[in-house]
Formats: sequence, C-alpha cells, structure tokens
Amino acid sequence: MRLSAMRRRLVSHRFPLAAALVLFGMLVARGNVSLPLFLALSAAMLAVCLLAPVRTVSERRRAASGTDGVRALETAPFAAALDGIPDPVLLIDRRGAVRHANLQYQRMLGAMRPGASVQIRFRSPEVLEMIQSALAGGAPGPVEFLERSPREHWFLLSISALASGADRRGGFLLHFRDLSELRRAERMRTDFIANASHELRTPLASLAGFIETLAGPARDDEGARDRFLAIMHEQAERMSRLIDDLLSLSRFETALGRSDFARVDLIDILVHVVGAFQPMAGRNDIAIALDRAALPDDRVFIHGSRDELIQLFENLVENAIKYGGDGGRVEIIATPAELGGMPATSIEVRDHGPGIESEHIPRLTERFYRVDVETSRGKQGTGLGLAIVKHIVTRHEGRLTIMSRPGEGTRVYVIFPAMVADNVDQNPEKDEKTET
Repeated sequence: MRLSAMRRRLVSHRFPLAAALVLFGMLVARGNVSLPLFLALSAAMLAVCLLAPVRTVSERRRAASGTDGVRALETAPFAAALDGIPDPVLLIDRRGAVRHANLQYQRMLGAMRPGASVQIRFRSPEVLEMIQSALAGGAPGPVEFLERSPREHWFLLSISALASGADRRGGFLLHFRDLSELRRAERMRTDFIANASHELRTPLASLAGFIETLAGPARDDEGARDRFLAIMHEQAERMSRLIDDLLSLSRFETALGRSDFARVDLIDILVHVVGAFQPMAGRNDIAIALDRAALPDDRVFIHGSRDELIQLFENLVENAIKYGGDGGRVEIIATPAELGGMPATSIEVRDHGPGIESEHIPRLTERFYRVDVETSRGKQGTGLGLAIVKHIVTRHEGRLTIMSRPGEGTRVYVIFPAMVADNVDQNPEKDEKTET
C-alpha cells in the first residue's frame, strides 16, 4: 500500500481512531486493561482504519444527497414548487420511500411521514401494482381509484420518473388528479335519468292500462268511461307538469349568460304571484298575506329575469299551500337585508304546517328528492320545484335558506342583491317596457 494512500485512510478515519485510543488509554490508566492488550487493540484499530475503504469526494457528495438522488431535489425552491401545485403530489425515492408530500396532498389525503413506504399507505391493488411496476423500471399508465380516508375522493393517479431511461436515481413523482366532482356529476346524471324515467313511466303505464280497458271491457260502460277519462286527464297533466319542470331545470342548468336580465320590481312580482294563487288558496281555505311594511319604499329593484323570478316565487308559494296549508295561512314577508356586505332584499315565504325533520332539509333542493313520496305525488308534486328555485337563486347571485321544525312550519328565505341607486332609471316608460 502506498504511503499516500495510508495517510489518506488515516486522515479519513482520524476521529474514530482518536476516540478509540483515548478510551483505551483511560482503561489502561484505571488498570482495567493491561498494556499488552492496549497495544494489541490499538494495532487492530489501526489495521481496520488502513483496510477500510475511503470514498472519493464525488462519492461522499452522492451519499450526502441520498442514494437515489432525491434529496438533491428537495431544496427549498423545489419543495415550494411542489407545494404550489393545486393537485396532490407525492415525491418518492427508488425504494418507494416518501420524500415529500405537497400541501394539497396533506389537505386531501392527510400527512405523510418522510421515509414511510408509499406501498403501506395505499391498499388499492391497482395502485400498488402501478407503483411496483414503476420501481422495477416499467412505465405503467395512470389508474383510477377510490380513496375513502380521510374523506371519500376519486383520483386518477399517474407516476412519472424524475430521470430518463434506465436511470431511476431521481425518484418518482405521483400526481393525484381529483375526479370527485366529475364522478358526483355523473352519478347525479345517472340518478336523474333513472328518476325521470320512473316518474314518466308511472303515468304512462296508467294511461296505457286505461286505454286498453276502454277499448275492451269498458267500451260501452259510460260511467266507467267518464271516470277513466278523468283519471287519464289527471295523469296527462302530471306528465305535462313533469316535462315542463324538466325543461325548465335543463334550461337553467345549461344557461351560460344572463342576457335577458334587466331591472325588475320585486314587489310587483310578489303582488302578481299572490294574485295568481288566491283562487287556489281560497279552495283550500288558506289566507295569503304579503307583508312589505319593513321596506322603506314600495318598489324594490333588482337585476334579474322577471319570468324566472315569477317561476321561483310560484314554486315557493305553491309548496307552502300544498304542504303547509294545514296552518291556514301563508305569509310572504319582504325586509331589507345584506348580502356580502352590500344592500339586499330578503323575501321570506312562511307556512304554519307540520314542518320538516332536520335530516331532510339539506337534501330538499336535490332533484326528485321528496320527504314523503306518496304525499308529494298525491298533491301533484314533481320533486323538481326547489331544485329549480335553487338554480334561479344562483343565477341571480342570491342566497337560499330553508328553516323548518316539526310542528312549527317551514320558512324559506331568498335574498337578492339590490340594484345600486345610480343604476336605477326613473323613466316610467322604460319601467313598463322592462316589466312586460
């Protein structure tokens, strides 16, 4: 062995060699180790240091940066770049150990301890197979999987090597694309089609049955014919209402702009709706009252569509009469309010009927959701009224709140932003054109 090599090895291992000699010297001084044993141990330590391999500067740099080169990437700018990605991202080394989880990953999937195995974190066979394939040098395609913890999310997971070719020292980047909203929308569309088909199938089957009966056994039975024709007319009206509501809902969901919006008088719309429902309320012995005393003016202008707002309040008042009519009265109360710190107008439609259990309230605006299916169908409800209301309120940048307790009736609040005073045109001729 060359003298220079021996010197380099001794210098490289000087600290452990010095520590061992000091320790052995202390033991000799205390009499725990004899001098010959001390010399033998020192010679052994010296031989170990001379025979131990010495890493070059480049090797020591690679060791300091990690055996797979991932730590070299874990500089502050690189970690900040990963944290700035809006999707969950996970950085792992070539052994599958986690090196960095960005902020979005921690928010959606929980914290991930550095050094933990990524294959222990996920239980999906497809995910594990994809990771194992990538670690083995393959190029697997993305996989879709459902993650239930800490919350249910659908993800499209893809894995990319941070070094090209056969070199995998740079580790791998796992990218999680959140598909939850897309999956929920698909499920809603599927449920919508199924529910709409079911709602239409029932009256169609009824019509087909009565037509077959009238064409056969009841051909000459005038009493049965009149009774069946009345039922058929009722079922046809039910289908017509359902189709109208479906078309309205589709129109609001696909509406991209608000080109038909103009200045409309909210109080005038409420007066119109109350007058339209007076006959229906009278048949059911229900009094409808419009209270606008809290408003500073008899006219409240908002930016919106008159037809859509009429449909909104018609749905609310009709629901109050149908399902809350046991209380004998329906109240419509207009009051000043605030929305996002800006002036607004709140319209409350209140009934004094049986009320609704709290667990149903969050789902009332879902399409075809009914608290009591039989009661709703018996009252000629389509299950789409509040879904339409929700879309109209959203299009008008308003807010919808439903409050109810069993035995205390139901209160529905809609709040619309008021028009700025400078934008209110005081030309009465233009008012008449806008509102017709």
